[in-house]
Amino acid sequence: MKLQSADARTHADAAKARVLVIDNDSSMVLWVTSVLQADGYECFSALSGEAALAVLRSTPDILVAISDIHMPGMDGIKLLENVGLLASAASVPTFIFLTAYPEIDFAVAALRLGAVDFLIKPVRPQELMAAVRSAVERVNRDRAAMQLTDRAALLAQQAEALAAALNAWKHPQAEQIARKTDAARSDFAKLGLNHLRRPHHSFAPLGELDDVAWNLLLELLRIEKSAQRVSVSALSISVEDISPTTALRRIRELVKAGHIVRNPDPLDARRDFVALAPNSRAALEQYLAQVAKELATAAASHS
Repeated sequence: MKLQSADARTHADAAKARVLVIDNDSSMVLWVTSVLQADGYECFSALSGEAALAVLRSTPDILVAISDIHMPGMDGIKLLENVGLLASAASVPTFIFLTAYPEIDFAVAALRLGAVDFLIKPVRPQELMAAVRSAVERVNRDRAAMQLTDRAALLAQQAEALAAALNAWKHPQAEQIARKTDAARSDFAKLGLNHLRRPHHSFAPLGELDDVAWNLLLELLRIEKSAQRVSVSALSISVEDISPTTALRRIRELVKAGHIVRNPDPLDARRDFVALAPNSRAALEQYLAQVAKELATAAASHS
């Protein structure tokens, strides 16, 4: 059996990733695409923000966008704002900004809108490739966690569909079968609740959080997974059985503890958006992935 080297595996992974390069300087676009294509990436290009949006609408599964900031017409920051409004979450890439004018205000605005890196021209090829590889790995980790969570949801839907079919089955033994099915579903539901109520202590840095704080973080993760942003006030009313007053107080505590990042809305000074801090997001995804695996095992044993 022939083993691939680490460099060969990295190149093979890159060959599966699509990158969009955006800059009004065609020579810069050519240089960036040549560097990335040599590393195995499939590259697309746009010479303006408007052209970039057109490419994103027509080209599926672009994982990373590398964009200049200072461009005529729609600049890079405005482009990222518009990308966030795309109807399909699958059309929203992870953004890296590459600029010759490293202004702190632009960097802050870019990071608040979800950009993952901010590179300064002239950039070394090694630095550029490292940033893109990191962004692709981040996207792949997020997708893997989402697939595990979706699998658990699919198993629950299949159990519901099976129960409905059995209830509709007109057979002399239907009532007896239905009672057994209901008992099995009840046992499985209890098992699922036991998994979901596991102690959170092993998922640092969330350690000692109570159920209210935990539920707020889970809801924020769900919203981010759907490629949406949420304001402080919207999050405070999004979780059932938690009063808005209590939720607002806990959100402030979570911000102070560093679990949630609070970002002013650049278009409305009266509103703040909230997002999960990277460490907290990683812990939540680890928790949900573990629960999904255990529920899948439990479902198989009950089938």
